[in-house]
Amino acid sequence: MKTILISLAIFCCWIPVAGAAGFEKKEFKTPSGRAIRYLKLDPAKMEPGKHYPLVLALHGVGGRGQRNWEKNCYANTVLAKPGMREKYPCFVVAPTVDQGQNWSGEHLRDVFELIEKLQEDLPVDPDRVYITGQSMGGYGTFQALVERPKLFAAGAPVCGGNDPANAGKISAIPIWIFHGAKDTTVPVTRSREMVEALKKAGGEPKYTEFPETGHGAWPAAYNSAALWAWMFSQRRAKY
Repeated sequence: MKTILISLAIFCCWIPVAGAAGFEKKEFKTPSGRAIRYLKLDPAKMEPGKHYPLVLALHGVGGRGQRNWEKNCYANTVLAKPGMREKYPCFVVAPTVDQGQNWSGEHLRDVFELIEKLQEDLPVDPDRVYITGQSMGGYGTFQALVERPKLFAAGAPVCGGNDPANAGKISAIPIWIFHGAKDTTVPVTRSREMVEALKKAGGEPKYTEFPETGHGAWPAAYNSAALWAWMFSQRRAKY
């Protein structure tokens, strides 16, 4: 896993998209004293006493150190569209890391602490916390599921991967994996191997492979109405 993440440092995974309106730039100090910067989008309308899903969106290598955080992950701009906010009212949390950092180790632990704090402060439905990410964020999505399988109700890694040996730890979680068949940055075999490993472990992952798409599979994935209908219908398993 460490070798894979280091090799991701050369990948360019950020494509400029229209700004995502409504996001707030925030900073959270972890109990250990580190600071994590993140974007937060609230439901367009919140009803007293009601709890809402939370979507955690992880950017790729190209989003590291960017000033326009709302552009870091394509999921942000999709979820910020007025029609989506009306249909799927939710909190969207999009943390960011600096150059040379990735979604593993202490940086991923910082994200978990951020989510725990937001769950304390906001009307978040604990049974509807979702995670998605593109490229390095796809790797981060898998790794977050591995490290905190009881936290998430579903995950959608886009052009990512993980050690197939970890499949047994996350086979019970609803997962929809996306990848471009012509990806020369993150080989499509990374996703294929995880799909097969999850099935062997008793899981039922969904998998969409775009036959004519390279590394930039996230627009096709996140513009899929079926993805969001599926994700927001998932609830955390009872342990």
